[in-house]
Amino acid sequence: MRKIRIFLLFAFNALLLNGFAQSNQKPNILIIMTDQQTAEAMSIAGNKDLHTPAMDKLAQNGIRFTKAYCAQPLCTPSRSAIFSGKMPFETGFVGNAPEKDGQWPDSLLMMGKIFKNGGYQTGYVGKWHLPVPTAKISQHGFEYIQNTNFLDYNDAGTPAYCARFIKENKEKPFLLVASFLNPHDICEWARGETLKMDLLEDTPPADQCPPLPANWKIPANEPQIVREQQKVSARTYPSVNWNAGEWRQYRWAYNRLVEKVDGYIGMVLASLKKYGVEKNTIIVFTADHGDGYAGHSWNQKQILYEEASKVPFIIAKLGEWKPRTDDMLVCNGTDIIPTICGLAGIPKPKYLKGIDIGKRLDHPQQNLRDTLVIETDFADNEELLGISGRAVITKDFKYIVYNKGDIKEQLFDLTKDPGEMNNLAVDHKYKKKLIAMRTYLKQWCKTNGDKFKAGL
Repeated sequence: MRKIRIFLLFAFNALLLNGFAQSNQKPNILIIMTDQQTAEAMSIAGNKDLHTPAMDKLAQNGIRFTKAYCAQPLCTPSRSAIFSGKMPFETGFVGNAPEKDGQWPDSLLMMGKIFKNGGYQTGYVGKWHLPVPTAKISQHGFEYIQNTNFLDYNDAGTPAYCARFIKENKEKPFLLVASFLNPHDICEWARGETLKMDLLEDTPPADQCPPLPANWKIPANEPQIVREQQKVSARTYPSVNWNAGEWRQYRWAYNRLVEKVDGYIGMVLASLKKYGVEKNTIIVFTADHGDGYAGHSWNQKQILYEEASKVPFIIAKLGEWKPRTDDMLVCNGTDIIPTICGLAGIPKPKYLKGIDIGKRLDHPQQNLRDTLVIETDFADNEELLGISGRAVITKDFKYIVYNKGDIKEQLFDLTKDPGEMNNLAVDHKYKKKLIAMRTYLKQWCKTNGDKFKAGL
């Protein structure tokens, strides 16, 4: 009997110690990223034409930021920003770039390296599209890196590789990036090509597809340069002469691709629960950029309209946090690293200018930003076209300016005109507002070393 009592006491103490260790362990960080997903492409965002239970689950267990933007709506520039914390004009990666050694400066720390140096196990699974070789772990810092090469059904393999990483690192704090390609396959669908990630059933007749958005037509007083550059590549913009029915079918296909990737996201979330780390894992969900989604008769990205530049952004802790929405301006390119460093207790690089959104989690009334600047450089894949632009975004207004064309500027009242159809830059009643936004951008560029000039 005495031996049994001693054994039970030992077991109880061990249980207490284990519980104490778990409660004091640094949080795991899981970043889930899709490719080319516009912010409204989630059922939790009010979209009734698709169903995204995994994304909805994240929003139901965390904070969904409704005014989150990418640094630049193009793959490599946006991803380079996310994994460095600096804007594309600062890194120099303003167009798509090959995975090649010698391009990324050693002085610019990457996310994986920051967390590896901070004592975290680091993993990356899925689409890469960064200008650093995946084999150069000494630079990017992700010790476990899998499923980065383009193969059929890459997205389907990502949950399994993530599960393996979680299982092998469940006793230590980890940073894991789950990077999916879809709904990027909409590019192949628009061209009539075979999809990379999944198969879709035949597209229904147009009258059975989602309705067109209210802003699907090309707006008046739009800078003509954005339509001129579409002529450079018919593969990128096969939609130039589409009719209303074709755009409706486009939205149907896009929605199905979002649902496909949502299913894989659900599998990654299930692995957290399976291996007992769900309650100690903070999840950041976002996309590298959006998609035109038929708004302004636009497919693809690059443009600075809301559909292409606005992205999903959710910070969640399953079973731990209550749901809420937040309309603070967020840039996933500059804000993710400061935020996850803050949540993990790891010092961020001092040169980073992004904000730690974690401060907003406990103090939702704390104002961390009231104005945001994002950028674009139009390109034909890796070839820059010499057409660049900037957008200044506030709570109510958005100012867009390009460096070429007769009409260079656009000004929108996002409260009254969320579809960005009425260009107030040509309305004399808004001259003071236009000048104020123009002046803000000029000063911002000067302060931040941005050499963009519109020549106004």
